[in-house]
Amino acid sequence: MKRITSVLLCATMIFSLAACSGGKTGDKGSTAAPAAAAGTEAGASQTTSPDSIPAHKEELIIGAAAAVNNLDLQKQADQINNICLKLTHQALFRLDEENNRIPCLALSADWIDDTTIEIKLRSDACFSDGTPLTAEDVKFTFDMAIESPISGNLTGLEGVDVIDDTTVHMQMKSYSNDFLMSLTFIPFGIQSKAAYESGMEKPYLIGSGQYVLEDWVDGEFISFIKSENYWGEDVGISDRITFRPYLEASSRVIALQNGEIDVCIDPPINELQYLEEDKNITVHEQPGTRLFYFGFNCEKEPWNNQTLRQAVACAIDRNSVIQAAVYGKGTPQTTVLNRGLWGFYDDMDGFDYDVDRAKQLMAEAGYPDGGISTTLIIANSSPYTMIAQVIQANLKEIGIQVEIKTLEDATLKSTCVEGQHDLFLWRWNETIRPDCVYRDLFNTGVASNYHHFSDAKVDELTDKVLMDREEAQRQADSKELQTYLVEASPQVPLYIANLVIAYHNDLKMPFFRGGGDHEWYNAYIAK
Repeated sequence: MKRITSVLLCATMIFSLAACSGGKTGDKGSTAAPAAAAGTEAGASQTTSPDSIPAHKEELIIGAAAAVNNLDLQKQADQINNICLKLTHQALFRLDEENNRIPCLALSADWIDDTTIEIKLRSDACFSDGTPLTAEDVKFTFDMAIESPISGNLTGLEGVDVIDDTTVHMQMKSYSNDFLMSLTFIPFGIQSKAAYESGMEKPYLIGSGQYVLEDWVDGEFISFIKSENYWGEDVGISDRITFRPYLEASSRVIALQNGEIDVCIDPPINELQYLEEDKNITVHEQPGTRLFYFGFNCEKEPWNNQTLRQAVACAIDRNSVIQAAVYGKGTPQTTVLNRGLWGFYDDMDGFDYDVDRAKQLMAEAGYPDGGISTTLIIANSSPYTMIAQVIQANLKEIGIQVEIKTLEDATLKSTCVEGQHDLFLWRWNETIRPDCVYRDLFNTGVASNYHHFSDAKVDELTDKVLMDREEAQRQADSKELQTYLVEASPQVPLYIANLVIAYHNDLKMPFFRGGGDHEWYNAYIAK
């Protein structure tokens, strides 16, 4: 087993520079109340000052559905990694409970002309090794990001200029409505230039967050403890936060009931009744943001036939899919945009479940008697198996025989990128940047466009929605784009899954995020 122990604690000894001014002290003047129990106080504060930390159990243990696999911010894309990195790193801005962008390491960001963003930084922030965080670190981070695998999330950024220690100018190709929201993305958490220049083995572990990595046994657990050099007021509460992966959902339930963990991420829906009957456990449910969808390879016959794709859309019973996949704990959807995103519009006619209409469209597409055999690739996990079985039965009703082929996630992705598939099931979770739906899923030539869909009007409207300065025009363009994509049917949106999470009654948490990308630094088990 790979083991990494106290990397950041050792790093503190490597760097002997003085801790930055404004480091963790007790006289910051915060009057924030302790974090409220989850779901009980709308808009609960995420700030806890050192002198207002409530009585709490030393360790918070979270039972995760996946194991952490990479903490190199710009070379990973898994949610469990990002959740951990939110403990150790901070971006220029963060999101509040309503997904509004608010200051973090940066105080402000302003477009001073159509291609230049001026960002003013805090003067008191520092890294976990005590070194000051300055404009040079911001430039270093984004220079590196432009060349990284996640550069697609920085569409339009050409470079960063240092003006002084607390000011940078980001040079853009053109105005972008989404770019400032990208600055909340934790893979763009600010990294230490000095740490990289020192030659240390894992410089990306040096961050400015409330916690530092303590111990990591691959596949077993990863733990974080409070940073001695945290600079801000929101110092975190639990002394240690540990994530333990339980890949089998039932094992997470048992661990929660036995007191081995305090939180159960993604409890199996079919076992919720046992958790709800347990007087020591709370089951929390709220609207989610993760969209599950059925996709076509639009380059491959016969799925390059738009009318045939529309016929399939009419043949799929979304309500039966939701019942089979999540026991009804979800919302059916027509549009391609994640619920809650700016510009969300779901009132187009679309293609509701209508077998007669599906058969009519089959005939119009040139397949009056069906006679199509095809393959549907799915991930080797819940809920894809249940979704696939419903869709297989639905499509049989209109003469389409579907073979279901199960793949590991990584294999499914590479198969889709290479265009070797016919049909596929997948999901997409985006909460702040509509461009990351329109462009990443549907624009010509983008690697994550698993549909291999190409349409000049879609490409044009995507750019307009990103760059429109007039709000009314942007809304109109976004509505037109969503309606056009539903009509084109490169995918069939199925449902938005509700967020369901179970935890010990004594857990206190300001709020949960509908997509599952929670911030745990102000969570704790009350004594």
